[in-house]
Amino acid sequence: MSYWLVSFTQAGLFALLLLLGVQMFRLSREGALVEGVSDEPIRTPGNNREQAGKTSNSRYRTELFTQLHILAALQERECRNRGFDRPEMAAIVGSCATAWLYGAGCALCDESDRHSKTLAGLIAHIVSRKTGIDRAEALSVIEELTASGVHLACFRGGLDGARHWREHNHVPGQSGLCELIAGHTFI
Repeated sequence: MSYWLVSFTQAGLFALLLLLGVQMFRLSREGALVEGVSDEPIRTPGNNREQAGKTSNSRYRTELFTQLHILAALQERECRNRGFDRPEMAAIVGSCATAWLYGAGCALCDESDRHSKTLAGLIAHIVSRKTGIDRAEALSVIEELTASGVHLACFRGGLDGARHWREHNHVPGQSGLCELIAGHTFI
């Protein structure tokens, strides 16, 4: 019985090897025919300019997202160290963090992306994950940024802090979120 099983397995392997050879021959012939038609490179979805633009755009957004996460984490740690992480302060810290991070996003992104809905959505996503306020509330803070002096000061602080962070890898104290919250709100 085992002799039949060994013979049957060998025959199956030989058939698969033969099928593999036929497929390789067929694919190599198709490749030679396509290359022989014209000297122009074969157009694939990843070979056109639009796709290349999308790839660089997604890389740009990923870098911006990463930079904003780093800045948000630095400011979150600073707020925890200074005692701003108490539950009764969550609303104030969340709205000020939204304005601050939006200012940082405007400083770090290209001019064409400043004050765009995409940037606002990105900031709202990060802030909702870091502070716990919902996206709708974060977006309303961004939309009504100039209505509040505190939010406007946080926005300016985010602009200055991100510009300084880009060159020196730290946010100066006067541009930090905690310093702005302490200086512009009654806590």
